[in-house]
Amino acid sequence: MNITILRQPILRFAVHETGAWELLSPWFPIVAFPTALLAVADGRRMEVSGDTLYLHCTNGHAAYALGPEHAGVRQGRLAWSRG
Repeated sequence: MNITILRQPILRFAVHETGAWELLSPWFPIVAFPTALLAVADGRRMEVSGDTLYLHCTNGHAAYALGPEHAGVRQGRLAWSRG
């Protein structure tokens, strides 16, 4: 039996002195988001509205459609992105 382990893509950000986020990675089509992270969304850089996560950066914006929680994680599928 062969098992293939796929590394989960990780969104990478730089945080400026002002608190603004700059996206360093591409917007990946599928990303796993810990529910603990979603719970502390500040509504400015990261906003959760229903089953959608919005990410606001100095160099782009994106929305991820969130799936149901499983083991403390919600899978996000890229709905749209700019930048």
